[in-house]
Amino acid sequence: MTASPRPSPEPPEAPPAPAARPPVRLARAFSAPTFGLAAAGVLLAPLVAAVADVALSDRLGLATGLAAGLAILAGAVVAVGFGLAAAAAGRRIGFYEIGAAVLVLLALFFGPVLLAVPRLRATGLVLSAWEAQGTLVVVLGLLLSALLSGAATFVGASLGFLLFGSGRLDASMSYELFVAKSHLRLSPRTLLAGFLLVVTGVVPGLLVLLVRAARRAARERRAARSGELVWRPRMPATLLMTLISIGGVAIGVWALTVVLSVMSGFEADLKGKILGTRSHGMLTKYGNGDFTEWRQVREQVLAVTGVTGATPFIYSEVMVSAGQNLSGTLLEGIDPRTVGTVLELPRTVDDGKLDWLLHPEQIPPAPEYRSNPEAFFKDAPPGKEPKAPPPKAAPPEAPQGAGPAARPLPGIVLGRELARGLRVYVGDVVNVISPLGDLGPSGPQPKSRPFKVAAIFYSGMYEYDSKFAYVDLAEAQRFFGLGDSVHGFELKVRDVDEARPILRRVLAALEGYPYRVRDWGELNRNLFSALMMEKVVMAVILGFIVLVATFTIVATLIMQVLDKRREIAVLKSMGAGRPSVMKVFVAEGLVIGAVGTGFGLLLGLGTCLLIDKVGIPLDPEVYYISNLPVRMNPVEFLLVALLALALSYLATIYPASKASRLEPVEGLRAE
Repeated sequence: MTASPRPSPEPPEAPPAPAARPPVRLARAFSAPTFGLAAAGVLLAPLVAAVADVALSDRLGLATGLAAGLAILAGAVVAVGFGLAAAAAGRRIGFYEIGAAVLVLLALFFGPVLLAVPRLRATGLVLSAWEAQGTLVVVLGLLLSALLSGAATFVGASLGFLLFGSGRLDASMSYELFVAKSHLRLSPRTLLAGFLLVVTGVVPGLLVLLVRAARRAARERRAARSGELVWRPRMPATLLMTLISIGGVAIGVWALTVVLSVMSGFEADLKGKILGTRSHGMLTKYGNGDFTEWRQVREQVLAVTGVTGATPFIYSEVMVSAGQNLSGTLLEGIDPRTVGTVLELPRTVDDGKLDWLLHPEQIPPAPEYRSNPEAFFKDAPPGKEPKAPPPKAAPPEAPQGAGPAARPLPGIVLGRELARGLRVYVGDVVNVISPLGDLGPSGPQPKSRPFKVAAIFYSGMYEYDSKFAYVDLAEAQRFFGLGDSVHGFELKVRDVDEARPILRRVLAALEGYPYRVRDWGELNRNLFSALMMEKVVMAVILGFIVLVATFTIVATLIMQVLDKRREIAVLKSMGAGRPSVMKVFVAEGLVIGAVGTGFGLLLGLGTCLLIDKVGIPLDPEVYYISNLPVRMNPVEFLLVALLALALSYLATIYPASKASRLEPVEGLRAE
């Protein structure tokens, strides 16, 4: 029997060749119209803000802070508007296009400007902003403006996609809000637990949740004994993350509102003290020209509508000495008859009288214990006789030209801290030394003259109480050799916030040059700029709390997307488009942000009211204020709320976009 031949094995089939993948092309994912509109928004927003700031502050005379806020708002409106147009044109958010626009802005600003600065410095043409703030500050400012304009354009583009992504305007949110509420399951009891988590800590909030769980378990046991069916709702896994997100936003808003209110309180207190001690405005002349026509000018100034007071002044830096004590002082010659119409100096006198500047003969002599310390010891120790009092100092010589009958020494008013440093009281004699003396053989000789302390004032500001001294205007003119000339006028206006336009009317009435005017904001620009910088820095630092809370919103929404893939697939299979699915998760994030912002505002308002009514005492010897000041500004509360909602909205974009790109088949297969 012959064996049948074994069939030869067939050659294995070659594996199918992989399908050719289309080449990656960036042009497919890049829309030229979207880029053009986004670039226009990113580039125009900083320019519009800068032009608006100059126009509002210089042309209209608005306050610096108000002008800056309105200018930023104008730039944001421009950026958001172009972002809406970009999304409507391309029916996409255009993240890559906006990023490219920001890079173009940075290249346009940083390239030519930074390359031109060394050449400008080499030729002597130096930009004032660089000289005043420094290159690093200006560069950071440009970078921040580019990022902010890009963020505003991105917000507008995302809103435009939600509204116009379906090809037509669709602003309805009722169905999406209904779905979002069903996902979050935020009942009043759950919100109460979250509120307690924020206000009193973790333990009380967890106790509320445990009590709620215990009551539900008791109901189930009673129903099981009676044979009834019990429906047990499934607790969503993302509920705790939702409560944590709400608590994080609330804590950030709470901290921001309280700190900004306290900083505003310090600013208001400082502003009140400055405006009480100093004037609302100042009128001077350019150069060192004589101001001998000041009496006629005063009548013209008082005739301007809005000006309520004007007093002449002479201002110079001097040294004041008493015994071995010496201090640098800003000496100001004032008219005691009119200074009360401009300054609060007469009401801040703590000891003595301001009128004694006009009548120095009425200044009482120094107390006996000041000239004779032994007057303290009326009874000598047993077996010893009291020591003889030290000889009194010879009275100071009368000024030259006083005649045979020496007239009394002129009076001087010192700040409390200055008098404390010199260890003098009302009636004591101090010596005023000015470097602006007569020319001698070896050059300018210092000029010295004794003055008698007529009064001591307390303004509540250490800087003023330790540096300022006042003398009569006529005595200052004689001491500095000015004749009948003055340095200028200190002015008081009807409305402090309208000081700049009123002073411009004053300048117009005087026909401009050689006169110049400056309001209280310009006179104290450095101080208020430092306060504003501190306030902004504190707001930025505490704003990171809200920023961190938005990351929890991102995590919560990503968990929602992973948990609701089946529902997303069902919605898309029923015809819901990408914008509709995005609206659901954007609504969830906004609900979390809105609830947290509401809790934070309530807590901040309550804390500020508590501080205002109860008060937190401070040491006035250290802080020059008796209680912690607080000033609730509705605009700041509104800005904090808008910031929290804006960050909450931005936190929803990535999870919502991820959910909208989910294919129905993938969602159903995952289940």
